[in-house]
Amino acid sequence: MLHHLLKFKMIWILVLVIAIAASIPVGQTQAAPAAQNGPKTWTVLVGGQAGVTDTAMGPVGVWQFMRFYPDKITINEGDTVVWKLASAEPHTVTFPKLGEKPPELIVPEGGTSQRALMNPLAVMPQGEATYDGSALTGSGQIGGDPQMPTEYKLTFSKAGDYQYFCIFHMMMTGQVTVQAAGSAYPKTQEIIDSDAAAQLLTDTQAAEKVEPDLTKAATRSGPNGTTIHEVNMGYGDSIMSWMRFGPADLTIHAGDTVEWTQKDVETPHTVTLVSGGQEPELVLTEPQQGGPPKLVLNPEVLAPAGGTTYSGQGYFNSGLIWGTKVPQPGSRTYSLTFDTPGTYEYICVLHDMMGMNGHITVVAAAADAPKELPTTGGSFDPLSSITWLVSLGLGLVVAGMVIVRAVKERA
Repeated sequence: MLHHLLKFKMIWILVLVIAIAASIPVGQTQAAPAAQNGPKTWTVLVGGQAGVTDTAMGPVGVWQFMRFYPDKITINEGDTVVWKLASAEPHTVTFPKLGEKPPELIVPEGGTSQRALMNPLAVMPQGEATYDGSALTGSGQIGGDPQMPTEYKLTFSKAGDYQYFCIFHMMMTGQVTVQAAGSAYPKTQEIIDSDAAAQLLTDTQAAEKVEPDLTKAATRSGPNGTTIHEVNMGYGDSIMSWMRFGPADLTIHAGDTVEWTQKDVETPHTVTLVSGGQEPELVLTEPQQGGPPKLVLNPEVLAPAGGTTYSGQGYFNSGLIWGTKVPQPGSRTYSLTFDTPGTYEYICVLHDMMGMNGHITVVAAAADAPKELPTTGGSFDPLSSITWLVSLGLGLVVAGMVIVRAVKERA
């Protein structure tokens, strides 16, 4: 499934669970508390992030974690859970009716239309403030835009085991186990926070371990003496997503090709060059009388455009590149040949506000480069450069001594 399709314009991030659990050693255990006389309110964090950097829109994590912290919690009848957004990535908290599947994120418009719509059952709030399994209940989209809520509260009125989903990331699931009122709780909120902090630390360390390999440049031989430059289009498993191109900045020769390859199992991306034009909106809003507006997925983003050779002008787009484990048709790679020197920016339309963009600098082909100038992007030998500088310096010293001697002899 498409994990999210609303324009990301983030301006803030909630404090992560490590701060919450700072006074509790990771892994610390405590005795379970006695049965409670009244209902309690519990906190679960939605998503997480690592590698936070400041952007024009606020702090954003290079890594986004598709997990609820914790993903399982046990409470009592009458208790309330508050889910709080802890990432730049938007999510949903969606409880389907027992025995039914959660709603699809994308639905056809119907009739003779070929357009695809965002499903209002997925992206808009559903149900009441309490849940007993009898009806679809959910937050709708939380986060991703200043106008969107950043937390969701739900009270559970009936004992049972309830699975819930993020509709944007269907691999992101959680469970609420509801006990009879008055039962003893297996964990306190403090223990839950400590466990969540430990899980977030584990996820962060796993992300940091793989990141260096994602930014390494790789090439292979292309036709007619050209080079094909390989770029990672994001990266992710069912938990973590790297919202970057790697390497993000390349210098190539005219005639070379760049090949982007999808490396995330679920998160979709695009490679889009607008050539100084207006970036297309991902979702087109169409008001309707007597109902919510239609949220139309922009065909300019979904479909490929521009051809296979880029000369510095026009709109070029890969179309939506689905995650490698998403059962949707289409290629998981995109290739573009650059034939005109210049520096060109490209973006992922879905994640550009998270800093997912790159630059391609195209220099003249080696055969066309001036013979007296080094080829841009060629190898650099620091030892040879130092030797040359030393030789130049000694030459200048000797020349200076000769001039001084000549001046003295004339005097």
